[in-house]
Amino acid sequence: MVPPELDALCDQAAQMWPGIVVERADLVAAIAAKGDLPTAEGVAELYLALAVARGDAKALAAFDRDYLSVVPLALAGMKLPTATVEDVRSTVRERLVLPHGDQPPRIVEYAGKGRLRGLIQVAASRAAIDRIRQDEKLTALPTNDVLVASADVALSVMKAQYRQAFAAAFTRAVGAATPRDRNLLRLHFLDGVTLEALAQMYGVHRATVVRWLAAARDAVFTATRSEMKLPDAELDELFAMVASRVELSLERLLASVEHASR
Repeated sequence: MVPPELDALCDQAAQMWPGIVVERADLVAAIAAKGDLPTAEGVAELYLALAVARGDAKALAAFDRDYLSVVPLALAGMKLPTATVEDVRSTVRERLVLPHGDQPPRIVEYAGKGRLRGLIQVAASRAAIDRIRQDEKLTALPTNDVLVASADVALSVMKAQYRQAFAAAFTRAVGAATPRDRNLLRLHFLDGVTLEALAQMYGVHRATVVRWLAAARDAVFTATRSEMKLPDAELDELFAMVASRVELSLERLLASVEHASR
């Protein structure tokens, strides 16, 4: 027997999507697979996702209208051509609504937390970045060896014997960072996604993104510092040089990490 609270959430979800029918047993089973009882918004997402996954035309139309419509807003800060934005939208749609081998469409996996629009914004940003790199045929990002020898202002003023050690320690520090911190650093410093666009992607205020970025940057540099076995005076001098040009240093170093991880 379905608990009354869950039964009420299922009724609300059905009312939110008139004309779209999902069997109550299927919805309850999908909710159970998520673990904790979702919010009303989460149940409504899951209701729609189940219908989308089976190819329901009305559900697909509702998904396009109410969820994929956030893609242009997510990419507004990138100032992309309209055709590119539409291509990205199509790519995100395909990734979410089409099956992957014997696996169901990913929309079912992602829905149910009340954050589907935010996830679509993040997916759109990543797809746009991939598209830009493909279209412009960007050259390979520099390896650590190239980075060490580059003309980067911050790194060039380091003592030569410390450059490779710093780059290696920084790479390990980025690898140990949380997924959110890595994404924030990469999207903002390397891919140029604005603070406003990041705030839209994550569904938070711009000031929150600023705090997240500052904390992520400080965490990476703290971890980098702990990796380097140097006298305190030498470390202080080295990190003062980098911190004073943090954006340029992060851009170059993150590029190196991105290339090495491919």
